[in-house]
Amino acid sequence: MAASSNQVKEFLLARQQHDPAASVDWSARRSQWVKAIKALYRFVQHDLLAGAISAGLVTTSISDKSIEEEFLGKYKAPELTIKMGGESVRLSPRGRNTIGTQGRVDLVGDLDTVTLLLDAEGSWTVVLSRVPRNVVPLDDKSFTAALKQVMR
Repeated sequence: MAASSNQVKEFLLARQQHDPAASVDWSARRSQWVKAIKALYRFVQHDLLAGAISAGLVTTSISDKSIEEEFLGKYKAPELTIKMGGESVRLSPRGRNTIGTQGRVDLVGDLDTVTLLLDAEGSWTVVLSRVPRNVVPLDDKSFTAALKQVMR
């Protein structure tokens, strides 16, 4: 019995040494992810919504959201609320560890949710539809389309 126990132990030790996740600096990755979210919110507030904010049509506020992810652990990330009249939408981070992207933030409204994805180059895209797949760069036009989809 002891011999098989040693084989299991050796197998698991060898596997752990070759685990790509073990060589990743998860703390740095979490920090980069939170910085990317903050940069997204600056872009939304200072570029996409600047005219509406200065005209008094929109107000924004940021609060903390608790997220827990495998490898990254439990952490706080900012969540942006955009208020327009009697309605509000939220840009709510979903997570850094998403397949095929560098992170995901959802635009959540009363009618729907639209997904924003951070690509490998550090640019944000908007998933306007899943079928047929329509993913476009985040800009004034795509953000307006996303707002139309999620708002009453």
